[in-house]
Amino acid sequence: MNSKTNHIVVVEDEVIIALDIKQCLESFGYEVDEICDNTKDALKAIKKHKPDLVLMDIVLKKDEEGTEVVEYIQESLKIPVVYVTAHSDEATLKKAQITKPYGYIVKPIDENQLNSTIQIALFKSKHDLYPEHRLMDSNDLVKLNSGFTYNVVDKQLLKDTKPVVLTRKEKKLVAFLVENINSTKTYESILENVWYDKYTNTATLRSLVRRIREKIGDEVIENITSVGYRISTRE
Repeated sequence: MNSKTNHIVVVEDEVIIALDIKQCLESFGYEVDEICDNTKDALKAIKKHKPDLVLMDIVLKKDEEGTEVVEYIQESLKIPVVYVTAHSDEATLKKAQITKPYGYIVKPIDENQLNSTIQIALFKSKHDLYPEHRLMDSNDLVKLNSGFTYNVVDKQLLKDTKPVVLTRKEKKLVAFLVENINSTKTYESILENVWYDKYTNTATLRSLVRRIREKIGDEVIENITSVGYRISTRE
């Protein structure tokens, strides 16, 4: 059983197979958030539950193909997808490969293959889909400028191993920028993700950044003129 309960959404239009998959997953310690039989319901479920992984049948009912939404799920929602399919022919697999899934499971499903494929997908996706995982060291720390580090697990900014005291909103801003490390986030995207309100005045954001800089200096949070802010890894 997994030490951390990983959540999975299953997209499969054959009821018996879907229930069999659910039983297998639960026996390995996974939590099945929802079973869907079409991509429309699947997207709703994925956005609602934010699972760790999606098991997607390549060909669904009414000639609907799971491949149509996989790119969006992985690139925009940052959730890895593993295909489940009864179609092992070259044409089907070649079409599926274009979406760069994190694995394939061919029906009839082998329980051990199911578990091992999911485990590999979960591990690999942390490094592929989330930059902060790829850049952190064995202590879950990301090295920032001016001797600061950030603990990705605890969401804590540190200076020489000592926690920096920040307010809740200050922590939220730093966390958002680290989650998108080395990437400039626009004022609008920051307001939407930190305040959940794109109509908040940017002056409020600048005031928050100024207060953080009073505590940690100007080197950690970079101002990208007329665009937004960025936190970068130490060079």
